Amino acid sequence: MKNKLIYSISFLLMSLFSINKCYAQADIIPVLPDFNIETKDGINILTFYNTYEYGIKVITVSRSNDSSVNFTTIGTIPQTKRGNAVFIDAHPLLGKNWYQIKMEFTSGVDFSSNLNHVTLDSADLKQQKAIINTEQLQEDANKAMENSKSVIAVVESQVKNSNFVQSKYVFTNTFTGHVNIELKDAYTTNYRVEFYNQNKKKVLTIPRVKEPVVILDKRNFNNLGLYSFKLYKNDKLMEDGFVSIY
Repeated sequence: MKNKLIYSISFLLMSLFSINKCYAQADIIPVLPDFNIETKDGINILTFYNTYEYGIKVITVSRSNDSSVNFTTIGTIPQTKRGNAVFIDAHPLLGKNWYQIKMEFTSGVDFSSNLNHVTLDSADLKQQKAIINTEQLQEDANKAMENSKSVIAVVESQVKNSNFVQSKYVFTNTFTGHVNIELKDAYTTNYRVEFYNQNKKKVLTIPRVKEPVVILDKRNFNNLGLYSFKLYKNDKLMEDGFVSIY
């Protein structure tokens, strides 16, 4: 009888521990349709728990700055089976960033999460460093999530190890996402800028920079991502570097 009582108490304590553990995990990783957003060094990290094991065709993440319309798909989540999942938005917007996660099932049924948002100010965006390989960042975050390790630590490591130095002549405007070209002597000097995709294919050329400040609309680039550039002064290479289109 005594041994049975001890067993019962032990079982009860283990059950309570399991329940508390589940609640603790739920506080950190909410279950869809809810999801969590955390910001680190100007980068937004979305996490959630997916309860579906099979039948998901694709999971996408959409973002808007007004919460109801103008949602744009900014990426997909490779982990489609049941479990914890993460998405890294390396280039969030200034102000409110509203997110929604959408699932498309093989049956043709669609499922949308609740809306959630976070607000970033200029001080947050100033902490951003250009992440040259955002795909690698996402892969590292996925591995961290699978191994129950800190995704925040992965982001901190990527930012710390980023050796990207932003040009003072050709750069992505943090607040607009457009590309600024700023050359004080553009009126009297012949400048040319060429842009290349990650396959080193030329995608855009500014044959002559005619103004000291030129704003190049990001829609001139067909895809999001990192582009290299070459800046020529009087037909001689003056500088090469990178701009991020997001």
